[in-house]
Amino acid sequence: MSKRKKEKEKRGKRSTAVAAKRRAEEHKSGFANTSFEIPGDVKLFGLKNEKSPRLDIIPYEVGEGNPFADKGELYYERTFWVHRGIGDDQTSYVCPRKTIGESCFPCEYRAKLMKDPEADEDLIKDLAPKERQLFNVIDTKDREKGVQLWEISFHLFGKTLDREIKNSDEDDGYERFADLENGFTLKLGVEESHQGKASWFTVVSVNFKPRKEDYDDDILEKTTCLDDILIIKEYDELKEIFLQTTDPDDKDDKDDKGVKKSKKSKKKEKEEEPEESGWKVGDRVVVEIDGKDYAGEITEIDEDEESATVEFDDGDTQDVAFDDLTEEEEPEKSKKDKKGEDEKKGKKGKCPGGGVFGKDTDELEECADCPVWDECDDA
Repeated sequence: MSKRKKEKEKRGKRSTAVAAKRRAEEHKSGFANTSFEIPGDVKLFGLKNEKSPRLDIIPYEVGEGNPFADKGELYYERTFWVHRGIGDDQTSYVCPRKTIGESCFPCEYRAKLMKDPEADEDLIKDLAPKERQLFNVIDTKDREKGVQLWEISFHLFGKTLDREIKNSDEDDGYERFADLENGFTLKLGVEESHQGKASWFTVVSVNFKPRKEDYDDDILEKTTCLDDILIIKEYDELKEIFLQTTDPDDKDDKDDKGVKKSKKSKKKEKEEEPEESGWKVGDRVVVEIDGKDYAGEITEIDEDEESATVEFDDGDTQDVAFDDLTEEEEPEKSKKDKKGEDEKKGKKGKCPGGGVFGKDTDELEECADCPVWDECDDA
């Protein structure tokens, strides 16, 4: 190799281009890189509008610690959990307890708050770990970007994907959507939601389209091992970031940033709380549309807009005003039926902390070290 060519390669390695591209991608997405590392040449995918993107989800060779696949297998996603709004920068950090089963200071701090009757209930709720996912994807409308990295809340995409697969017929084969051969392209139905100044996009439907061409095994070399890029802080480091200069003994008088906060009487707090509708997620309801009654289940509540998202039994989803909701009446059941149903419910599980199994997840102080937490969360 000539001296001139060597110097040119050396200059290339010292170039700021890769770092500049990464900064532009992260700044554009609004994502602070504290939960996972982004390989220098990989672009981030994100939902940008309500147009229906078409994605091929590409599997990768699993690394260490994936909860749903063994090392070396091909799998399509990495589930992890984060605590949001941590530290002075109010960023997100991976929850070690939920993600890899190790001690987590924010979880312990939250458990202590739950024992304090004077603690801020909103803070307790905000500190609960949130489920998120990572994917390797190819945007079929923009293949030049190659295999991109997609990070998104489970409730904004994965929940809908799981539901569509679960409700499909066995011969549909939708569970093979990520296979390199005979896989499916996912056509996503997207809706934009707003709350105050914040807005986000939710995948409300997934249509499975047979791919026109299969992928060769070579595509696996272009994927990212999603298990290897998670940034999981040690207990002490996460504690330091979380507390900043806050003395944990002063948690009654300071907020999560260490700022002194004024106390309100419970009576005043109660007066300032908006009146709730009484509807809750999971309620069975009936909605009259064009003179016909349609039964479904509430999947989301928006008290500000006084509406609920209802998933009807036929699979359709629609936002419905509270005034148009009617509670579904349960048919009369014989004592024998009720007894069998009660026995069936009893087999689903019991909360060791005295709460309601499948409902009070992360609401009790015992939840932090509960031996049946996963089963309760799934329920």
